[in-house]
Amino acid sequence: MLLKKHIHKLSLLTTFMIMGTQPLMATTLPGLSIPTAITEISEKETEVSIDYTQYITEDKLLLPRNLYVLKGSATSGERLNIFYRNALLTLSDHFMMSGYSSYGQCLTGRWLYKTLSDDSLLPNEPFTIDFTTRTDRGRTTQSMTVELVDNSNTTPVRLLPIGDSLTRAGVYLSQVVNSIPNVTTLGTRYYPTDGIPVREGRGGWTLEKYFTYIDSAQLDSPFVFPTDVSGAHYKGNTRDWKAICYTAPNDPAYNGFQKIARGWMDEGEFLYDENGYYKYPIIGDVMVDPTLPEGSQWIEWNGFDWQTMMIQPTQFEFNFTKYMDRYKAAFTNGTPTHVSILLGANEFGYNKEIAEIDLFINRLNEMINSIQTYDPSIKIILCTPTIAPNASLVTASTKTFYKEYDLRVKYVASKLLEAFDTDEALARQIYIAPMTLTLDATHGYNYIEKNEIINGFTNFVTDAANSIHPSNECGQLQMGSTLAAVIQKFR
Repeated sequence: MLLKKHIHKLSLLTTFMIMGTQPLMATTLPGLSIPTAITEISEKETEVSIDYTQYITEDKLLLPRNLYVLKGSATSGERLNIFYRNALLTLSDHFMMSGYSSYGQCLTGRWLYKTLSDDSLLPNEPFTIDFTTRTDRGRTTQSMTVELVDNSNTTPVRLLPIGDSLTRAGVYLSQVVNSIPNVTTLGTRYYPTDGIPVREGRGGWTLEKYFTYIDSAQLDSPFVFPTDVSGAHYKGNTRDWKAICYTAPNDPAYNGFQKIARGWMDEGEFLYDENGYYKYPIIGDVMVDPTLPEGSQWIEWNGFDWQTMMIQPTQFEFNFTKYMDRYKAAFTNGTPTHVSILLGANEFGYNKEIAEIDLFINRLNEMINSIQTYDPSIKIILCTPTIAPNASLVTASTKTFYKEYDLRVKYVASKLLEAFDTDEALARQIYIAPMTLTLDATHGYNYIEKNEIINGFTNFVTDAANSIHPSNECGQLQMGSTLAAVIQKFR
């Protein structure tokens, strides 16, 4: 039942509960004609193929200490959803969740708070939600504050978004730009016809690739440099520039870098020749050419020609200062005030070696340190990875994968909260955007009906239309709203 406005004034206690054994409620999704469940599944949530008990030793609520929601305008409200199925990391078969708050609406499968800025009954101070979860392991409790953030602060924000395919697509970034005032995005990737902001996203990429890809098989990291070569002098990989400019400009790996290849011009000649060599070198410029014999691939301009470097680089580093120097043409309108990082899905959603989470956290710290070494005032926003489509809707063979994928990204989210949702991180201007928590796995994805052969028989099944990518029309907009509220709070 929706709460009436006057109930807010009474500060009544709102209670919500969900049980793993309760009946499933049917609904109809757009484009899907079959009844589907939108509350928690009663079967075991994770049919895992490896033993996770050594990693997940206790039930955890995936709640940041503080959650932010935009206040909205006088005519357009904003909303905050907390999806129960997203909020708990557990290996238990069933669970029961309850929560208490003075504001909000208790709906099936989620807690919702809607706002309109002209509503005089909106809270002026943060309010608390108290969660209690019970599983066969016992009881877990946690509190979280919710704060409404208005749009009155218009301090310029220049956001550099770093990430994988979702950042490359840029849809959630458009939602950020459209939701809060005076935000521009930065990066080296730009598609002139998609109407979506500039970004630093690469499909299928991991944090490891951003740290190690130099002289790589396909597209080098923009942040990795030979230790003894400056950012201004390093001109990159000839193979990459040849593909970007001439041989594979429409390849998903290389498309979007044509503007930076022109010195951040929309039209005109490329700065690299048909072999990928920089056309306007000065003494000391360095490139790597993978077509040359091993041991002579690193080359340096001596004033007349590209010559093999006598000492081939063997030490490389992630260096944000060098990145800003190398690509300064893309930052003539200002350097970043904020950097958002959305990674982890490709590392752990598919990869069963979740024991590598400590290396992931250490590299995040190294990335943050490198960014803030360049400019200590830059604010860092860590986005928790998005969950998979709702496995209870899926009857295709992907069902088990989605369950396990959810477990893994929830584990990553728990580790991000553990490492960075702290007073120390807050003092370092590091903030959490909990996309794991606020993405609707039911309506935030598109679903399709199709035929699939299972065990030799053709079955009419339901599957996600686009694997683990939320829909452009809903899911990615929810992601953007979550990030926008954090940016607006910490301009």
